[in-house]
Amino acid sequence: MFGWMNGIVSNIRRRIRIAKEITPRSFRAMAGEISDLADACAQTCSPQSDMLGRVERIKYEMSQLTELTRQPKFKTLSVQRKMELRESLIQSRDQILKSMQDAPSPTKIIQ
Repeated sequence: MFGWMNGIVSNIRRRIRIAKEITPRSFRAMAGEISDLADACAQTCSPQSDMLGRVERIKYEMSQLTELTRQPKFKTLSVQRKMELRESLIQSRDQILKSMQDAPSPTKIIQ
């Protein structure tokens, strides 16, 4: 009897969660986090690697994304496009973390 009410409540909860995840503020926070991770990655990678160029490109793209979220046209994007952008940012963050973990140790002596 109350099954349909539970369905409605869970649907509302899901919509609220998605709405919180795709706000411009949450995208700015994710972009800031990725920029900080890129800075840390630049410090751990060797200067000869091509990773430094990629890190600079990531930082530039995150600054562009931050500026885009401040514009009114960002709010006109569809929910699907914002969810795709969010998933892309999550994948980028995971790739940066993985590259930091795979980076060779700066010294051969175990600390």
